[in-house]
Amino acid sequence: MALLIFLLCGFTVHSGFVHPVSAPQVYDLKALGKPKQKYKWDMRPTVRVCSDSGVSISRAARAVKYWEHLGYDFDGVYGGSFSTCMNPKFGEIVITIPESGFSGEHMAATRVYTSNKSGNIVKAKIFILPKNANKDRVLEHELGHALGWSHYRQRYHMMHPQWMHGGYDSYGIRKLN
Repeated sequence: MALLIFLLCGFTVHSGFVHPVSAPQVYDLKALGKPKQKYKWDMRPTVRVCSDSGVSISRAARAVKYWEHLGYDFDGVYGGSFSTCMNPKFGEIVITIPESGFSGEHMAATRVYTSNKSGNIVKAKIFILPKNANKDRVLEHELGHALGWSHYRQRYHMMHPQWMHGGYDSYGIRKLN
């Protein structure tokens, strides 16, 4: 996704005079194009919240509501014990703690599994650090990935790759049928 960026390099020019500027700043002007949904579900996924994830059932239900408001259908939100949360089942999005090798630089990550035959999503696994379980928008963003959406570099957009620049803007991600 291309992004137009205007970079102030320490100076501004007005009427032939050069004025120093304190520090370089980057401004998002407008992301080009629309958000991209790489994959889709054939079915209504169930969301299973693992007990060790730090995510409560009510928190997961709020995140699901965000996407339901945009036209997506789910088959419920349920809890699961650690032993049943190792691998998502067919038709399921599992929310769990990260596996070994997870970068501490990330708040969360999502792995999507697709069918070799149809190319559609058959299951997904959201890895979230317990300290980020209740952080605003993190779970909603990761559910977006579990629904097949890629990052979209528009400031305040739900799918912005950087949490501090994201928001609840849903431009282009409403489900169209």
